[in-house]
Amino acid sequence: LNLRLPEAGPAPAGTLFDADSAHPSPRTTHRLAAEAAALLLLHQPLRTRLQTEETLHVLEEIEMPLVPVLVDMEWHGIRVDAPYLQELSARLELEMNAVAQEIYTLAGEEFNIGSPKQLGAILFEKLGLPVVKKTKPGYSTDAEVLQTLAAEHPIAALIVKYRELSKLRSTYAEALPKLINPLTGRIHTKLNQTVTATGRLSSSEPNLQNIPIRTEIGREIRRAFIADPNYLLLSLDYSQIELRILAHMSGDPVLLQAFERGEDIHTATASILFGVPPDQVDKELRRRAKTVNYAVLYGMSDYGLSQELGISVGEAKQIIEQYFQRFP
Repeated sequence: LNLRLPEAGPAPAGTLFDADSAHPSPRTTHRLAAEAAALLLLHQPLRTRLQTEETLHVLEEIEMPLVPVLVDMEWHGIRVDAPYLQELSARLELEMNAVAQEIYTLAGEEFNIGSPKQLGAILFEKLGLPVVKKTKPGYSTDAEVLQTLAAEHPIAALIVKYRELSKLRSTYAEALPKLINPLTGRIHTKLNQTVTATGRLSSSEPNLQNIPIRTEIGREIRRAFIADPNYLLLSLDYSQIELRILAHMSGDPVLLQAFERGEDIHTATASILFGVPPDQVDKELRRRAKTVNYAVLYGMSDYGLSQELGISVGEAKQIIEQYFQRFP
């Protein structure tokens, strides 16, 4: 399409209006009209392509009916407990300071933990830890490197913990209260319908979908999202849908039997892989079995699995081989 859209005007991002007017600015009106014209020109070619690819029903029966639902959700927003987040931010800061002191004690001096250069000097020059990989600026101290070094020295695990606390505090505990709309008392995230390759919704400005849940601290962040009085927040999920499809397509008798009996598939896998009765499978064993289930399903290498579970490559290879023996 040879249609030039005008540049957006000086109005603040996210608004259609002039600062001193309740009406759209001429520049914004011009741009919206041009976008509408572009969409009109795109309509017929794209509709023809959908018909050719036999996916028009997806647009008409799934995607378009979802649009007003998402509009309502964005408009309504989600309530956030701001005082709780402020209190959590203060607690995270105290915990960060405590972890920092432990790091300084092990390092024998105080330094800027957030500086890769200073951290590299402490880890590899002062403490003499093995250099895992280097980058142009110097030593790499990324998460993968620290995970490898955790077996060599306790300081590595403490740095990982410090980074996690720092990220949670800055990204969520500190940032989320600033994004609450003062008129509604809610956060109005954008729900993106056509961004992910898998077809799932994505959330942006802010992203409310990648708040961690594996750690207790991550779960504490999630507790900040609350329902109105006399309402509840519901959490709904398919029950191990990919593994059910895998069981159906492969016809594996062990998997099929586990699902037919209504067993928790990750607990059943842990029991089989690690040779313990199902009632003795704890959270950690179940987590490892879950990782193995999905890792094998998506073709993860023995090295990848070793990094995921924090075990040797040999152990990971043995687990994968054992998995295929038990689930032929």
